[in-house]
Amino acid sequence: MHGSRPGTATSAPGASPALARSVRCDAQHIYVTLGDGREISVPLTESLRAATAAQRSAGQVVDYGTALRWDEIDEDLSVAGLLGVPEERLEELAGFDPALR
Repeated sequence: MHGSRPGTATSAPGASPALARSVRCDAQHIYVTLGDGREISVPLTESLRAATAAQRSAGQVVDYGTALRWDEIDEDLSVAGLLGVPEERLEELAGFDPALR
């Protein structure tokens, strides 16, 4: 596969971070379509497994595509977290200086 590997937040060197465009769930997985057309899937969280199908279908893309939200069950997930990107790498991609911690 060209341009991506597990644990990266971009589709190519120098590209902007991957942002979510849409989210959907089935009884076992969360599916996130990214702005560059890729779709990732991850197993449901414990809260989403316990939720009804209607509650799972109410997922929203929030925070400019960086997070996912299910209001009724108070569940929030970061797109970077789903991609396996460490918080330090996310801060670097956002332009924060790690020396200022």
